[in-house]
Amino acid sequence: MPIQTITLHTGMPVPASLVTNVRNWVQRDITPGWLESLPATVAHLCAKWDIKLDPIVPDPYITLVLLGHSAELGPVVIKSSPLAGEFRAKTTALDLAAGEYVSRLHDVDFERSAMVVERIVPGTQLLDVNLSDEDATRLAAEQMRGFWRPVPDPTGLHPLRQWMRALFDWTPRPELIPTDLVEQAQGAAASLLARSSGHVLLHGDFQHHNLLQRSSGEWVIIDPKGLYGDPGFDVAAWMYNPPDVSARENYLELATRRIAICADAWGIPEDDLAAWAFVGTVLNACWSTSDAAPEGLLWHCIHIAQQLRTLQSQ
Repeated sequence: MPIQTITLHTGMPVPASLVTNVRNWVQRDITPGWLESLPATVAHLCAKWDIKLDPIVPDPYITLVLLGHSAELGPVVIKSSPLAGEFRAKTTALDLAAGEYVSRLHDVDFERSAMVVERIVPGTQLLDVNLSDEDATRLAAEQMRGFWRPVPDPTGLHPLRQWMRALFDWTPRPELIPTDLVEQAQGAAASLLARSSGHVLLHGDFQHHNLLQRSSGEWVIIDPKGLYGDPGFDVAAWMYNPPDVSARENYLELATRRIAICADAWGIPEDDLAAWAFVGTVLNACWSTSDAAPEGLLWHCIHIAQQLRTLQSQ
């Protein structure tokens, strides 16, 4: 059956891949009517903030992302998600983390699961800056240290253990992920969570694409996932990014240096960070077994995890 075209008030179509992903989504509940209400949702926010949308719509996975300029707010991004729980977690994180070095949350509509956030201009990614891996890691670690903060009320956020349920609930499928790799990660995760004493606001996907530079030179964190727990978990995404890192012959040496830099910046033992890096990478592998996952991502995560497991203390 052909996928119905959804057109915004500007005449721009919603990306067909997003429409397909929403129609076929089976992993969790989709907000009823979200897709059909998108044109009205976007038109409402554009009218409210006098936003003129850019003519190009990014091709996201399941969250609509629109770039534009508001006469009142300046450069903005409109985001809307059919996953109400995840949307609330992300907006809660942006609100809790509000500050000079986090993208500003201008407006949020929980009924429509839509937000207007600051668009970082020019938005240069850390990945595209001429820095050594050591210097990039040090800069990122310092930014992350400034992001973490106590969570007086966790309402709306994901507890870290819940965030990791794909790992703990994994049904053995050795044709996809080696069973011993998952079992080792499950054991390490249980141990880390049991002795964790720090519970702070986490980013959840802190890597090179989520640290952007303003024209003033300041670096800004974007797109926190909205979870709380042990700060060591935030090393994980950094360790399996950027995507081509798994092809480096010296990956284990690079990983060891990254862990040492983060340990120094965060005051967290290197052994704990190595364990969190391994656990988080296997978790991402579990997520990557879906048909909608980018091609090659599962192999990438398994390859990284198999190397990180060698750093685990016995």
